[in-house]
Amino acid sequence: MFLALHPIAASPQTARAAPDWLADPFFWIAVALLAALLVTAVGVWALVVRVREVREEAKRLVLLEDVERSVGRLVAEREDLDVRRLEHVLIDLRDGQRRLEDALLRVVERERGSEPVARDLLAAPAAESIAERLTNRLLALGFSEVHLVTRTEELPELLDEGEVVLEAKRDGVLYKGRAVLAAGRIADVDMSPAFSIFP
Repeated sequence: MFLALHPIAASPQTARAAPDWLADPFFWIAVALLAALLVTAVGVWALVVRVREVREEAKRLVLLEDVERSVGRLVAEREDLDVRRLEHVLIDLRDGQRRLEDALLRVVERERGSEPVARDLLAAPAAESIAERLTNRLLALGFSEVHLVTRTEELPELLDEGEVVLEAKRDGVLYKGRAVLAAGRIADVDMSPAFSIFP
């Protein structure tokens, strides 16, 4: 009549035992090594992707270096160009074009009026114009107090081919030189400090 309230002990056959491989430390070491291998594989893959990106960037940088070298060559080739001198050549061209336009207009007007066309219409520019252009050229080159040593009366003879002697100052130093005229235009200007002339 008395019922036992004690739990019935499980028999060894009914209890499930944990597998032996879970208790084996080599299993857990193998799991840890597998996890480390996966992490390493992911890291290597990320590194490979980054190396590809760096290579692409390096290719772009190589292109930029090529561009920089090309620009450097262009600058080196153009260093000998004097901007002021080019500016004055353009000014001379502009003045020559204006003189040509004026001469052509006079020719057309005289032909309409049936007057004979004078030969001096297409002649070289006046001496005063050359003196003014020489002064402007030297002022643009940084000189001041420009003085033509050659007399103005001699300029008409020198317009086709000749040299005009000049004096000017730059930074308080006296410069002496010459301007070469050819076909009514300023072909070249050469100025040197006066102290270099004397030993």
